[in-house]
Amino acid sequence: MKRILLPFVMALLLIACADEKKETEPKPEKELSFSIKSIEKRLNDCEPEKGECTFISMIFPVAENDSIAAKNINREIENFLINTIDYQDEGGAEKPEELAETFIQNYKETAQEFPEYELPWEATINGKVAYSNPKIISLKFNTDIFTGGAHGYRSTRYLNFNAENGKLLHTEDIFSSEFIDYVEKDFRKKQNIPSNENINSTGMFFENDEFHLPQNIGLTEEKVILHYNAYEIAPYAAGNFIMTYSKSEIKQFLNLKANKPKA
Repeated sequence: MKRILLPFVMALLLIACADEKKETEPKPEKELSFSIKSIEKRLNDCEPEKGECTFISMIFPVAENDSIAAKNINREIENFLINTIDYQDEGGAEKPEELAETFIQNYKETAQEFPEYELPWEATINGKVAYSNPKIISLKFNTDIFTGGAHGYRSTRYLNFNAENGKLLHTEDIFSSEFIDYVEKDFRKKQNIPSNENINSTGMFFENDEFHLPQNIGLTEEKVILHYNAYEIAPYAAGNFIMTYSKSEIKQFLNLKANKPKA
């Protein structure tokens, strides 16, 4: 009888240990999904499409599940919205909803202080998911702001994230150090800047007379987009400078695991 019971008891112990291991192992995070949130505020319910209307409109993606990655991404998105529109150093808005109220209130205060001021303010941010896979998420935001002056502010901004933890990816996370030399040669060729002359010799104004990659780098399924906004490296009248490369073309410079060629 003992010979029969011993294997039976051992089998039960193995099953119990396996169940305990399953319970203690961390469950994998669900793949991130996004919804679109819209916040709009108008002065005196005016209609933007009819003109002469002070308004703010923000349309942006929101990471859906309650994971750490989603919280990190949503916090970075909110920070971007607030830092783009709210110019107060201290005591500014903490949430996009507050930002919309503050924008309208700031216009009212300006109009009261300067009764002759008649130009309406406008702020529009449209964001979307440009690219997403289990490793990488790239968000794109187009911004148009006018709060007086000779012309408004228009820009494109990309935010790239590690999809596993929601942390922002920086240039060095995306490219090897050799990539900047590759792009500079291409940039000089396209802008007719001699290789033996200063990068600013034809009217550019790269800081410290040294070429640098743009602040905004976008990712799609097949391409990498380098986007210099107006004012970043040249006068406003020169507009944007956009350089696009296929991932297959620059695969030797990519650090992103999802894009590395299989051995």
